[in-house]
Amino acid sequence: MLLRFFRSSGTQMIIFVPFLGVMLWLHSILKTPHVLFLFDNSPMPLYKFITGFLPATSAVAAAITLALVILQGYWLVRLNTRFIFINNRNYLPAFLFVLLCTSIPDLQRLNPVLLSGFFLLLAIEKVFESYRNNKLAYEYFVASFYISVGSFFYPYLIFFIFSLWAALAVLKPFNWREWLFTIIGFFVPLFFAFSFYYLVHNDPLRLYNDFKASFSSNFRVSDYHTAGIAFFGFMVLMVLVASQFMVRTYSVMKIFPRKSFTIIFWLFANAIAVYLLVSQASVEMIFLVAIPLSYLFSNYFTFMKSTRWGNILLLIFLILIVWIQVE
Repeated sequence: MLLRFFRSSGTQMIIFVPFLGVMLWLHSILKTPHVLFLFDNSPMPLYKFITGFLPATSAVAAAITLALVILQGYWLVRLNTRFIFINNRNYLPAFLFVLLCTSIPDLQRLNPVLLSGFFLLLAIEKVFESYRNNKLAYEYFVASFYISVGSFFYPYLIFFIFSLWAALAVLKPFNWREWLFTIIGFFVPLFFAFSFYYLVHNDPLRLYNDFKASFSSNFRVSDYHTAGIAFFGFMVLMVLVASQFMVRTYSVMKIFPRKSFTIIFWLFANAIAVYLLVSQASVEMIFLVAIPLSYLFSNYFTFMKSTRWGNILLLIFLILIVWIQVE
């Protein structure tokens, strides 16, 4: 029953996803988490600008953050509707994205990772647009531009330039100009930022110092609770099961869905690599990891044949998320 409901594409899911988000975030909206993260102590300029007039731990900020999470979830649905790499139009990506972003209650507040995620989605959309472009694809200039701007919210987004290069290698035959576009597009926002700080503040190294602080500060996340450990163990199992399903069905996919899921794999690998290799990156990465995982899990739940097994997995998913909120 659960699987059939979440596979549907009717208006009931359009209403249910925000309703679920509000129910799961209600406690944080009424009593906003005040746990400090590295991005609070060493904020990047655009995040610092926003928190200058909207306190990150206010109830209003928590409500706005929930709205942004729901908006990103529907954006994932929109991308699939537009490019059809999962050959079924439903709201599973939005539903799963909201659940994943709810898995860490301390992050149910305004944070720069979620804001940078919009720029990552803009970059992904540009990448997919380039597939049908047989001429020189300027989309990669724009995509790298978006990643660079997004790093002014969350510095570790700069490493997702590797995902962009992987996508370029997968979707397009080699053209050195397109690879050069990614470099130029990446450095244009940095050039304008350095120029702004030099002309307006007489401090051209301010952006450099912001990045340096983000990569040199020490930060330790509070210990996980039992529910959190159980949830992330379940996520590892889900990734293995959904990936095994993807491998089995990969050969029967059409060309573009195959290429799309290859890009989604590299996006996931990129996010995990940042989390493991950048000591300052922490659990806030869930907002970026949730993007590829939402598609991977959606593909699995959409096409799996055993409805009983699907119902069990979805029920466990929901129970663990609720447990995390009340623990």
